[in-house]
Amino acid sequence: MTETGLVDQKTDTATSGNSGEGKPEIKPIELPPEPEHDFLDAAKLRLFRDGSGRSRATIEDTRSYPDVKLVRCFPQTVPDQFWALTYQDNRVIGVIDDPRDLDRESYRVALDCLEVQYFMPVVTAIRSLKEEFGAVYFEVETDRGPRSFVAKAVRDSIDETEAGGVILVDVDENRYCIPNWLQLDEKSQRYLERII
Repeated sequence: MTETGLVDQKTDTATSGNSGEGKPEIKPIELPPEPEHDFLDAAKLRLFRDGSGRSRATIEDTRSYPDVKLVRCFPQTVPDQFWALTYQDNRVIGVIDDPRDLDRESYRVALDCLEVQYFMPVVTAIRSLKEEFGAVYFEVETDRGPRSFVAKAVRDSIDETEAGGVILVDVDENRYCIPNWLQLDEKSQRYLERII
């Protein structure tokens, strides 16, 4: 399924009774409906840190969720709106359509959660790249110092952005950003050309 909700169509070699010309009959694929998620009323939601420092959420003082996380639904297009509140293996509690409607403390906790979720060093150079048994071993320089990490299934671990950037995702789901890979030094570009 694509982002627009369109699906590929499969052909069936059986011909329809009226055509008689041997043309394939096109049948659409039926997919289950997308899951629906509730929008949360920011005035009734409270985010806070518990005694151990973990993020918790309480809704209307009736439901409480431990160890919650926040995820931007549309991180590229509207990063400051539509934040999904999740817990336990990314199960969605609901979506906050305008996080600025949260009370001050809840908003601060939400921003802290996002900072952890979207910690993304910027890669300034690739010092070494080695492929072995389906994994790629990177040694890079970043705006936060040198880093070494491993990515597997390269095609699934690299996302290209519309602006010519590249996001690398390691086996622990940490993200590393290259805003424009054509602005890296020649050696770094050669390394990237091998895998993208």
